[in-house]
Amino acid sequence: MESKRISDIVREAKSPYGDYCFGYPGIGTYFTCFLIGKSSVPIKFSHAGSTNLDEIDAFDMSETSDAYVGQINMVTASSFCGPHGVIWGHDVVRNDSHSILDLLDQSDINEFHGLQIHHGKNLREAARALFGTVDNPQFPLLPGSHVFTANKFLSMQGPAVIYGAFAVGIPENRQKSACVFMEDVGFLKDNSREEQITVVKNAVRSVQKIARNQKIAYPTVYVDIETQLVEKDEMGGILVASPYFLLAQNAYVNSDSLPDTLVEWKEGLDSPKK
Repeated sequence: MESKRISDIVREAKSPYGDYCFGYPGIGTYFTCFLIGKSSVPIKFSHAGSTNLDEIDAFDMSETSDAYVGQINMVTASSFCGPHGVIWGHDVVRNDSHSILDLLDQSDINEFHGLQIHHGKNLREAARALFGTVDNPQFPLLPGSHVFTANKFLSMQGPAVIYGAFAVGIPENRQKSACVFMEDVGFLKDNSREEQITVVKNAVRSVQKIARNQKIAYPTVYVDIETQLVEKDEMGGILVASPYFLLAQNAYVNSDSLPDTLVEWKEGLDSPKK
């Protein structure tokens, strides 16, 4: 397998469109990013024989609540980013705004024996800066395009508390091993801190288990969780998603390169292109 430098991947994984990212076509290089969308909508379309339409409404709203991934044909894919891919917010336009997840204290961190644990919100904020939001789009995915996406989705009628979580394992050697994404969705009994900690720890442990299965070291892990309260007579939705895509041409600060940090990228968008 031909090795790829990050700069080569960035230069090659370019969308054919100026202001739209485009779904990875299955060959060549690509970007990926992370989001957790959530929603609760009034039940309007359900009847004794079906809740499908309200579930679709909840899914659609979830696509619009974090980084905007609406109006696409989301094609479910597995959860790896290999040597021909880069993670937006980590490999390029890195975002280190947030330290470790507030839920975890030092004793929780110590349980993982020196593992470097980073807040997944850093990745999600970077994705939101790229795609924009439903009210303020930036470089969204082309409407109607087919986009391979590692994802999990849950819909549930209230009253309930639902959650979405992910953990991302970064291997020691990116030229030989893939990053692994672990997504989880479910519900909580009482939305306690202890329940959320259990979810987060299990997400990290699942990365460690994959590491043992595959005999790969993942010394760095991003982890995050979001919860959604769903009232009676509401349908709730939670979406954990990592789309694989080509980057919009106008998202490049220079003709075919990107800065190291998210702050520099945002500043570069406001500067004349070189």
